[in-house]
Amino acid sequence: MMFSTPSMSSRALLLLSAVVLLMLSFSACGIAAFTINEESEVIEIQGQSGNLLGLGDLFPTRIPLTVNLEQELQAQDADGAQAVYLTDLTFALEDDSEEPNFDFIDEVTITIESTQSGSDLPSVELAWRNPAPEGATDFSLEIEEGVNLKPYIEEGMRLSSDASGSAPTETARFRVFAEFRVEVL
Repeated sequence: MMFSTPSMSSRALLLLSAVVLLMLSFSACGIAAFTINEESEVIEIQGQSGNLLGLGDLFPTRIPLTVNLEQELQAQDADGAQAVYLTDLTFALEDDSEEPNFDFIDEVTITIESTQSGSDLPSVELAWRNPAPEGATDFSLEIEEGVNLKPYIEEGMRLSSDASGSAPTETARFRVFAEFRVEVL
């Protein structure tokens, strides 16, 4: 009895067929996902040149970051979103920042809440970094997994920040970059 092994092109065809079947089984379940990337406007914290004010007095309490879920769904040619999750939140200094790094930040916490008056949605700690890395010109926060942001986005999402540290010596200019995973039906 003689056995033969499939040729390289037969192996590739088998692998391709397996991948196609796997993709079809996922699409049959009706769940697909895509990523939305958003960035805030430039946030500026004036340098204090030796002033010993705490950072909490200077750090913005609101992060100017919005997500237009309906617009993103239309752009992706997708039906209604099932869930939206934050997958990354990064602070990055602008090239024209006078402050060379984020050493003025000791820790930062981002909280999500609804902007709708009388909402039943709780305020949730969504991301944090404690301590912030020394000498960094950008850093990512730890993300609380499993928090579905869709209800917050539908009611109006507000990201609030709380930070500790000291005032930067020079003016710091930075943006906040966010990555969201959108799961659709």
